[in-house]
Amino acid sequence: MPDLPTPDGKIFPRNLTARADHVVHGNPTGTRPESGVDNCFPGLEFDQRNLDKRFFPGLTVDFQRGSGSKVITVHDGGAAAVAGLAQADVDDPDSPVYIWALCGRTTVDQTEFSAPVIDCSGLRGLGVWRRVHDLLPGRIAVLLGPGPGVSSEGSLAIGDLNSLRRSDGGFVRRSPGGGFELAVLVAERARYLDEDGVIDPETYEPGDLTRSLCAPWQYDFRDCGCWYWAASKPDVTSNSDGSVPQMNFLRRDRLPAADLDSDANDPGATRGRRTALEFTYPGLIANWDVLPVVLNDREDDTLGIPVPEPVTLLDRTTVIKELKRLATVEHALCVEYLFAHYSLNAPMELPEDASPQTTLIHTAAAEVFAVAVDEMRHLRWVNEALGTLGEPVTLGRAENIERDGDHPFELRPLTEATLQWFIDVEAPSQVQGTGIDGMYVQLHETLVEKPELFEESDRLAHLVKLIIDEGGDHFRRFTAVKAHLAALAPQQWVRDLGPGTGTPLQTQLLTLSEHYYAMLLGMLQDTFELGDRAGGVLIELSRRTMVNLHEINHLLAARGVAPRFTLPAWLAPEGGGALAEGPFTRAAALAAIPPLDAIFALGTPGARDLATRHRADTEALLAALTVQDGGGTDGDG
Repeated sequence: MPDLPTPDGKIFPRNLTARADHVVHGNPTGTRPESGVDNCFPGLEFDQRNLDKRFFPGLTVDFQRGSGSKVITVHDGGAAAVAGLAQADVDDPDSPVYIWALCGRTTVDQTEFSAPVIDCSGLRGLGVWRRVHDLLPGRIAVLLGPGPGVSSEGSLAIGDLNSLRRSDGGFVRRSPGGGFELAVLVAERARYLDEDGVIDPETYEPGDLTRSLCAPWQYDFRDCGCWYWAASKPDVTSNSDGSVPQMNFLRRDRLPAADLDSDANDPGATRGRRTALEFTYPGLIANWDVLPVVLNDREDDTLGIPVPEPVTLLDRTTVIKELKRLATVEHALCVEYLFAHYSLNAPMELPEDASPQTTLIHTAAAEVFAVAVDEMRHLRWVNEALGTLGEPVTLGRAENIERDGDHPFELRPLTEATLQWFIDVEAPSQVQGTGIDGMYVQLHETLVEKPELFEESDRLAHLVKLIIDEGGDHFRRFTAVKAHLAALAPQQWVRDLGPGTGTPLQTQLLTLSEHYYAMLLGMLQDTFELGDRAGGVLIELSRRTMVNLHEINHLLAARGVAPRFTLPAWLAPEGGGALAEGPFTRAAALAAIPPLDAIFALGTPGARDLATRHRADTEALLAALTVQDGGGTDGDG
């Protein structure tokens, strides 16, 4: 501030925008090019490589080559030209000039005598760029030679490059006929910014910094140049009758042909082979009309414009009734998926030395857990919709899930039959109003077509559409789980979970799991009821409780004990129990303290650490509830 003394360590604004008004306190260091996060691909602001391509005064270097970093321009009046290097030297197609070695300080604790020499032998272009980017401001030296740097002699071609750097011993060596043989160039590392703190317009022309960025707005039906930005197209499809299950959608030869097998040892080679068979960027623009319609992951030019089946619209009362029912279904599916996740014979975190079998099972378990997390989110969105409609929170758990007949809620290990049920329940419905996604579609159409019945119909339709969109992803995820486990026998991936042996530690872990489940549901009810008034505090505490519940259930499963997920009495279908009218969130949190203390007393050092962490989170919840109700009793009943 202008009326206060400058504090120690003040970061001064260095660009013109930050200097424009005295009330600007200064931009974070990350906004300056020298200290910003490297933006290569994917990049949205600028490509850092395009700054570093002129790291040596008077040279422009191309880093994007597998053969190394090639010098492409020698600028008149620059340090390289003054030393005797000419544009004709780098234009010779028979003897291209590459960086063979670098020398300069890369960390602030290095002295001029200890500045490292970086050999570029064996380094691809981006590997050289990574080293160039590390060079600090100050004197640097580059060794240039004829031929690719990746296969060069490196600094062995010249000797002590650091001595030449310190003594300004640069030179250009030529053959008797005047041909380029070798060069050592020494200069101060080029600056990016001029004295006004802006990128120097004398060094970088307009468009230089963004020319290599992802451009999805130009190729919205083709991947970007670095294969990162997602395109609005399928990558792999099947033909119309499914006889060729996987075809490259962008293939130039439009006859049905199997996609190339991937090479796990060299993904780059697989990508290169596929790219060679695909339309180029200009080719795709010229031939866009040959690409067929894709429906249900199949190419088919004969389908024409599909005529959707008319949707039977619902009245307001039925919409509310179905949302309440679907909330209980989302709760039930979430718990079924979580239990199936714990039944898989995989650790919570994959160790670095995991076997291929463990890696496969862990990958499958991660997919199942991701779907369970989505179902938690669906439960939240359905309750947000109910709250928008002025309805109370619905956190009950369905006893039956309808999909081609009733499916009783049950905690099942992930056997082949259970996995197939998960695939079936998440499969896209073919008839509107049936199945879970079919009912969501009917609700969505009603909200869109009858806005006069619903205040904030746009908001409601958006929430339902979010759930519909994630449903298709669940089907693909469970299908992927089946593929991951296909090479294994069920007894290899399924744990044998039971009630346990009743040891004191197991008993306390089970009790704690039950209390965490009750705490979580209580906090969700509070959060949904309070809405914005909760201030985000209970959401964060809910997240911590979810993480702690997940950790406890993994410990139980690893010991062969099945988590129970007993529905709290206040949510029981028969109408509730002793806590139905009382402070159930606080009661569950208080009840979790004794088992945490018992685990601390009974457990190993790891279990004691867990109990200490979890106790701190539980006490934080109790403190938040005290603040919420003004120091009295919990008001959630």
